Amino acid sequence: MSGYIKKCLRARRRADMRVLHYVDESNLAWGETWVQLLSELARLGVENFVACRDYGTLTERLDKAGIEFGLCRPLSQALPFTNTRLGKFIDGFRPDLIHTRLSSAAKIGGWWGKHKNVPVLQTIDKYPKLKYHKDGDFYAACSSSVKEYFASLGVPEGKIAVVHNPIDVSKYARDEKVRAERRAALGVSGGVKAVLGAGRFVDWKGFDVLINGYGKFLTENPSEADRSVLWIVGDGEERDKLAALAEKSPFRENIKIFPFAKDIRQYMWAADLFVLPSKEPEPFGIVLLEAMACGLPAIATRAGGPLDIIEEGVNGWFAEPGDAGSTADGLRRALSSASLPETAARARERAAQFGVARIAGETTELYRRVIEDYRAAL
Repeated sequence: MSGYIKKCLRARRRADMRVLHYVDESNLAWGETWVQLLSELARLGVENFVACRDYGTLTERLDKAGIEFGLCRPLSQALPFTNTRLGKFIDGFRPDLIHTRLSSAAKIGGWWGKHKNVPVLQTIDKYPKLKYHKDGDFYAACSSSVKEYFASLGVPEGKIAVVHNPIDVSKYARDEKVRAERRAALGVSGGVKAVLGAGRFVDWKGFDVLINGYGKFLTENPSEADRSVLWIVGDGEERDKLAALAEKSPFRENIKIFPFAKDIRQYMWAADLFVLPSKEPEPFGIVLLEAMACGLPAIATRAGGPLDIIEEGVNGWFAEPGDAGSTADGLRRALSSASLPETAARARERAAQFGVARIAGETTELYRRVIEDYRAAL
């Protein structure tokens, strides 16, 4: 065992349980919040060790947070036994549980857990093929929709729990100064409502539906052309197509498409309503939760993860997937609502229920359950 691995596996304080987290990646879009979750788990008595690939932003964040980690990668993701370092980490750390994230890690971590007699909890944050997860002992689905999907593959419902993705709510508290500056820079007055969409520009994300739905909304409510704008932020293969669609719209002056923003909060703080127009079910919809944490009431398509987040007419509204007419109706209901500020406040309250501390508590309880059930079955 190398000196680096020995350093990572040095003597540790006593903890209620030891969990080895395995991600076969080095960069994670959700890495910042995940590291915060690990820190909160530690506060609750979980001793964490992370196995991941070398270099990238993930190791930088782990190091900064003081979370122990080790570097490993398989010679082939199709051959889990080639990740021998992971096996050494398991031997050295002696975890009570292995927790994997992403499908490649699930396959590799599941194999090693089975061969080292350590229970494996696998987070399911998409709609993956079952073959990657066949060696899991228990599953944490990021939404009720993902749980239903996984159960449809033949996994017993009793082996699947819903543990939502967390969000650092404090990070999204609206900055009124930034809001005023951004709106002024974009030429939007106080009486104009800014509708925001954001994400990857791929077909299933449905931004063409949003553009067409907004156009239909203005056609049916022409006076709103002077009282609203549509902003879409992102990048991807559909950029040119979306730009052409916006240019063809009779309301082209109301529609602006912005490039990918590393910090989307400046647009969320400046906006008044968020729309998630996905044509296909979102496994969770973290951008929706971020928008609500910024104080934006939201419209989302009635499918997938948003069903766990939005309560119709309370903190947002639903539209039907791929339906521009339904999207237009959602815009009408939202922008004509006299109680939009109250809806915004309830959106913030709902987002707060997905805070890191609460999700860490749910995760810790699930750890205990999986470990106890595994030991009881021996």
